[in-house]
Amino acid sequence: MTAEIAVNRFGLGAKPGELARAASNPQRYLLKQIRPLSFDNTHSSLDIAQQLQSQRQNNASNESRQQYAQDMYRSMSVDVLTQAIHSDNSFMWRMFDFFSNHFSVSAQGPVMTAMVGTLEREAIAPHLTGYFSDMLLSVCQHPVMIRYLNNENSFGENSRLGKRGKGLNENLAREVLELHTLGVDGGYSQQDVIALAKGISGWSIANPSKAKSRLFLFKSAGHEPGAQTLLQKQYPQSGVAQGSAMLKDLSMHPATARHVCHKLATHIVSDTPSEQLVQAMTERWMASAGNLPSVYETLIKHVDAWHTSAQKFKTPREYFISVTRGLGVKKLRKGWTIRSLRDLGQPPFRAGSPAGYEGTEAFWNNGFGLMARISWLQQLIDNTSQNITELAILLLGEHLSETTYHMVKRAESRERAFMLLFASPDFLRR
Repeated sequence: MTAEIAVNRFGLGAKPGELARAASNPQRYLLKQIRPLSFDNTHSSLDIAQQLQSQRQNNASNESRQQYAQDMYRSMSVDVLTQAIHSDNSFMWRMFDFFSNHFSVSAQGPVMTAMVGTLEREAIAPHLTGYFSDMLLSVCQHPVMIRYLNNENSFGENSRLGKRGKGLNENLAREVLELHTLGVDGGYSQQDVIALAKGISGWSIANPSKAKSRLFLFKSAGHEPGAQTLLQKQYPQSGVAQGSAMLKDLSMHPATARHVCHKLATHIVSDTPSEQLVQAMTERWMASAGNLPSVYETLIKHVDAWHTSAQKFKTPREYFISVTRGLGVKKLRKGWTIRSLRDLGQPPFRAGSPAGYEGTEAFWNNGFGLMARISWLQQLIDNTSQNITELAILLLGEHLSETTYHMVKRAESRERAFMLLFASPDFLRR
């Protein structure tokens, strides 16, 4: 088991000197990284919602609202990237990116654009070292997810609001079952979608001026009364407790364990992870009640995660981070960063679908994508004065092939060597 695998496959790519730090015990190096990530509270969803409300009340122009939304979007997106690039626990930032994409939301319109970055800060990061059930509940009660999947006006037909003509919306319930928990082949039916939608009916968003600590609001007048039956189990609870109980049970369903574990193994190890690896992670999920650090540990310790061949093709986001991380970039310019990710094909929160961005080689390894990376690299050539051959050894270690090494070493110019390194198959894969 090598430091190169620990740093470049499980992590975000090597910083100069990192391979040496991981060399003595690569597994322990990763296990020590399983610790919480934290963010300051500068941009909370409540603060942003209150600011947007204030702008509307003061008749601020559409242009100024849009500018504020873009400022929030860029600030939070670039802050996450900056922390990931400079971090010494990049494995956890990989987990952060995984769950952010697992619970994908898209920036659509000024309100969502301004607030979209708060979902991963407020609902995902606090639970990365906890239980999946808590993360799932927090995500489903977050105003960004509620608004994105139209649950703020989802009311049971037999509720007081429902009897006034306000209907049930199945969007959030459907995506919870299809994407976030059981998976498309998880054995649920349309009746289960409806039952879950009724269980979380009335889960809405508070008026920002009246909210005290968070924006989640339960509208009891919109909640479908009575028991619901989900996956053949009856839920007699009333109020918020009904939907919460449903989500907790979904988080511990064997289909959920397998779906999320397979997706996580695919994210880290291979587009076709071994059945033994997925099964080991699934079993640990079930035995630990969905304790995420236990699942991470199983992934890190499993022999099938340490195959020597680089089988994962970096997504544009992973590529951007690994290049800037390897070059020791100190500060990211916001406009340039967002444009770079857009040009590479993966701007933050722009997947346009609750399914999130694809993570497979079949999707990203194509002529257009490779040319985009080469074009982007040309902007970075003058940003470092380090010897490129030495840099190649520092970043790739034993995974630097003889072919790439000699091509870089014999390049007719420093600029050519730079391009040959960062566009090489050795660097494009992990």
